[in-house]
Amino acid sequence: MTQLAIDLTKAGYESIMQRVESFRTRLGSLAPSREIILLGLALVLLQILDGVLTSVGVLHFGITAEGNPLLSHLMHQMGTTYTLILTKGLSIVIILALCYLASRVEWLTIALKGVVVIYLTAAIIPWSVILLTKLVFV
Repeated sequence: MTQLAIDLTKAGYESIMQRVESFRTRLGSLAPSREIILLGLALVLLQILDGVLTSVGVLHFGITAEGNPLLSHLMHQMGTTYTLILTKGLSIVIILALCYLASRVEWLTIALKGVVVIYLTAAIIPWSVILLTKLVFV
């Protein structure tokens, strides 16, 4: 009887371990690569930096300094802080979803790289230049 219990336990353990290994193998092919994780992290950090730069810019120059008409409209309706928290939070959720999908959709990694470049050139660099020239070098 004891031997039967040991054999059943051993068989159950081996069955569980086979399932775990099978799951790990499947998960390994679906898990995001290091490149995708770094791209996602870069985009999240850019979102946070843009939120801070936008907040400082709007504080010093007014809502009219915001170049995005949708954000400008929302800032007039809801206020700067709520607008930035809402839009940046939503952007981060979308970034995480895209990073999850990037391991399944081949072209998405290239698109995320393009978004990093566009975001730097269209948001981060312009705000940085404006704030440096208008606030620091005055």
